[in-house]
Amino acid sequence: MVVGSLAVLSGCSKSEADSPTPAATGATVSGVVLAQDEVLRPLGKAGTTVQVEGLNKQVVTDEQGNYELKNIEPGRHVLNVSRAGMGTLRYELEVKSPAPVAFPTITLDQQSSTQVTSLTPVSKTSNSLPDEVAAFECQVAYNPQLYPAPKMYAVRLYVGKTSDVSNVRYLESSQISASESTPAPAVRGTAKLRLAFHASSLRSLGFASGEKVHLVAYGSAKDVQGGGIGREAFYFEPYVLNPATGQIQRVEANLNANPVRADFTMP
Repeated sequence: MVVGSLAVLSGCSKSEADSPTPAATGATVSGVVLAQDEVLRPLGKAGTTVQVEGLNKQVVTDEQGNYELKNIEPGRHVLNVSRAGMGTLRYELEVKSPAPVAFPTITLDQQSSTQVTSLTPVSKTSNSLPDEVAAFECQVAYNPQLYPAPKMYAVRLYVGKTSDVSNVRYLESSQISASESTPAPAVRGTAKLRLAFHASSLRSLGFASGEKVHLVAYGSAKDVQGGGIGREAFYFEPYVLNPATGQIQRVEANLNANPVRADFTMP
């Protein structure tokens, strides 16, 4: 009886082994990811994580920056590209058939070394516009070796109605740029910027009297073509429309990792 039982089990295993492997129904997505530092010098290409969001599909680039994701089902997906100390980029990936997909080359940029260290409320000045409702002194730390005059560093400011306002969740964003004075100041590497907010602009975003305005400020790259260094890396978020404009949201991707938050109440 025992021998017979083993024979039956052996027969099942052989049958399974002889069964053909189901053919893959998805596509192979491949491409190259490059990386560069804050002054656009190439960095090593290995070690970038590339994944398809929502699927158990994730690989790490090799020494040449190559990656290959296999068996991606047809449909619209999000390709997420990230690496420690670099910006995260997200792209819409459309797979139409099992045919291979060659994704365009992606370049990751180092996160900005410029850092906002504080946002402190300040009073109106003689230069304030009549409808100014709030202002903050923004303390900034920058690398003076990277940003000697006239090179410009920058701060990226985001405004929203909730405390989780960020570079991916906001009503409006703006960039404030500055450079060292000439001749260079005695103490280099820190600066103060004044950020003012006006009733007319806030009303256009849907803020009403008594409503809280939430802010978050990041150190940011100032594009080399705009008098700064490096590159403003960004992507467009096609899945969440800007609630104020109804337009596709632009996301800055290589901001400093340590932002500063503040808020005030609309008068």
